[in-house]
Amino acid sequence: MPSFFADECVARLIVEGLAQRGYDIVDAKVICRGDDDERVLALAAAAGRIVITDDWGFGEMTVRHGQPAVGVIILSLYALSAGARETYAIEKIAEIADRTPGHLTIIEPGRIRMRPLPTP
Repeated sequence: MPSFFADECVARLIVEGLAQRGYDIVDAKVICRGDDDERVLALAAAAGRIVITDDWGFGEMTVRHGQPAVGVIILSLYALSAGARETYAIEKIAEIADRTPGHLTIIEPGRIRMRPLPTP
């Protein structure tokens, strides 16, 4: 089971929901509040954790700039209402968790896209 690192933008309900399902998840709001995205990515990679975020900049850092990452999950769920967004995110992350290491994963309403991350 992969471990996760939730970026500051990830709703508390998502972090709590994944923890309740037994996932090892660290919340950036607790350990590195206010750090920039590059630091968050580096901390997650050093800890062997997959980043969960809604910030597309993480895709740019990993795919275009080749910064190391265990994996990145981008939640692009703005079309859903607040309550539905959290529930959907938890369900979809749980469905694909084991396939996310080594990938940039984008979760949208109705579809999931996965792209292998560049190897160093």
